[in-house]
Amino acid sequence: MSVRLLGAKGTAIKLAKLIKDHDQIYIAAAWGSNSQVADNLIQNKEKFVSVTFGLSFCQTDPDLVDRLVGIKNAFVTISEKVTFHPKLYYFQSGDNAEAIIGSSNFTNGGLDKNHEANLHVKGPTNSTVFAEIRAQIEKYRPLQRPVTKELAESYRLQHNAARLLPKPRNPTLPGTSALAAQLASPLARLDWEAYVKSVKSSPYHNFKARLGLLRECQRMFASVSSFADLSTFEWKAIAGVIGEKQKHEANLDQHDWGWFGSMKGMGDFANRIAEKDDAIAKALDAIPRHGEVSEAHYNQFRQEFLRAFKNSSRVGGVPTATRLLAMKRPDTFVCISKPNKDGLAEALGFPKTVLELDNYWERVIEPIRMSPWYSSQRPLGADAELWDGRVAMLDAIYYRP
Repeated sequence: MSVRLLGAKGTAIKLAKLIKDHDQIYIAAAWGSNSQVADNLIQNKEKFVSVTFGLSFCQTDPDLVDRLVGIKNAFVTISEKVTFHPKLYYFQSGDNAEAIIGSSNFTNGGLDKNHEANLHVKGPTNSTVFAEIRAQIEKYRPLQRPVTKELAESYRLQHNAARLLPKPRNPTLPGTSALAAQLASPLARLDWEAYVKSVKSSPYHNFKARLGLLRECQRMFASVSSFADLSTFEWKAIAGVIGEKQKHEANLDQHDWGWFGSMKGMGDFANRIAEKDDAIAKALDAIPRHGEVSEAHYNQFRQEFLRAFKNSSRVGGVPTATRLLAMKRPDTFVCISKPNKDGLAEALGFPKTVLELDNYWERVIEPIRMSPWYSSQRPLGADAELWDGRVAMLDAIYYRP
């Protein structure tokens, strides 16, 4: 009997060899990826005795599930009350057997990128350890389900939906990373009471007027199913480019639409707004009106927003994009414009000179979301409306004309 310790990449190399060399294949793994090792496995499907992958938390690649459809002795499993979590790889040819047991799932991480520790055991088939491995894999039989086309299609739909759900992120520990420094920044450490005091004590806050503008924007978005359905004047108001005469004509003169970032000097952007550019509408429609806003939602917005300027000499930038975002979801986004950029950069600890749409989520939104004032419970009473617009209202604290 021989025993060796393998890391992730060593495990991948050994698995490929064992799959090829042995006559019988037994696998029980919590999750799997559609990788090069998976290619080797499928090419040897006639050797399957019991090959099972878990689907818990939708972590297995649906492309791998598709490839298992109709293969004899290939299964998936979902344990409703507990997680199917083994990592057992057993191979047998006559009197000889080998197994890999440890931490590696049959995934790209487990067989390449991660820090893993696995034991490769080699010896006679009748060894006690191999008998116990075969017995353990047999115990999973009641959980196994053959992979049908219908099952694979259903799983793919659920997997795609699960990708949009928020997932807990790894903690950022004190150190030298940019995010770690941002989490130690003044704004990221404010509690709700200090935040409220800062908003209301700003000499430029115009507290009630600002909340009234945000309220009007929310009314506009709620009145239609798509941003495209609003009038041109409403587009201009939300975008911060509406003129005084147009405000009167549209009965929108009860608000100063320059709050949260006037964009009147942004000519190309104002033209896209005046033309009710379809890409701008699709960009804002990508941001849900209620519920969690994910980084995927933001990236979809960014792609559509930039598409509106594909034939323009100037590309839509951070001020114009974040103005629209803050008006659609003031509980999530803040408009970064010239009057507040210095203050926000200092308060959040990001270098203002390199802020772009590509890193706005990472440099601005992520540290905000981990701040005590942001994650506090929605209060009762007068400050509830402030809580609903708490990220956009950062402009009240850091605005300097």
